Amino acid sequence: MFLARLWQSMPSAVSLGFLWGVMTLGVYLTYRILDFADLTVDGSFALGGAVLARLATLGMDPFLATLLSFCAGMLAGACTGLMHTKLKIPGLLASILTQIGLYSINLHIMGKANISLNTFVAGKRTTLTMFSQFPSFGMSDKTVILVYGGIIVAIVIALLWWFLNTEIGIAVRSTGDNERMSRALGINTNAMKLLCLMLSNGLVGLSGALIAQNNAVATLDMGTGGIVFGLAAVIIGEVIFSKLFR
Repeated sequence: MFLARLWQSMPSAVSLGFLWGVMTLGVYLTYRILDFADLTVDGSFALGGAVLARLATLGMDPFLATLLSFCAGMLAGACTGLMHTKLKIPGLLASILTQIGLYSINLHIMGKANISLNTFVAGKRTTLTMFSQFPSFGMSDKTVILVYGGIIVAIVIALLWWFLNTEIGIAVRSTGDNERMSRALGINTNAMKLLCLMLSNGLVGLSGALIAQNNAVATLDMGTGGIVFGLAAVIIGEVIFSKLFR
């Protein structure tokens, strides 16, 4: 009985893990690639959900609203990056300031503590429910959403793999490995930090938008503890895969 229930819940759990995995990839960029302690995640995650929910209530196309949530996350990362690079505020403090400031911004965007998306889900107004309208080849709704989450993660991983192997991506990696040497080689390390922080928080905002659609609700506190989840996933993933690929 227990195994049967566990098997039935697997598609939902794994699909949710895929959506949270987008946020984890953003955390990985700053924590491992850039070697930057970024606590903006909690705020930018909720920002993505808030922007999506607000635009959904205004009738905007869900795919466009999700893209704008990604852009909103990038703006949050830019705030942290500019405070760190231009105002010379330590990275940890700069990210904390942005995180705290985003609470008020998110409240202003939403207008209230939470926005329910149940009516929009029922009306096929989110990317998840619209995706389920595509040919499912006999798969259940849960399996379709699982495939949807897997496709999103695969696309994000492929784009990150491509980006990190470009000239700019290598410069970002070099900045994280040895900032002083990178600066001596003529790399604008401040620009690389800003770019990486924007990309990281953009992914976090995208994850927040997808989670809000999956849960059919966006709340002010939906990002609480996000950085802890992200760091835990990164550390556990490194331990598992480092052993598999030795």
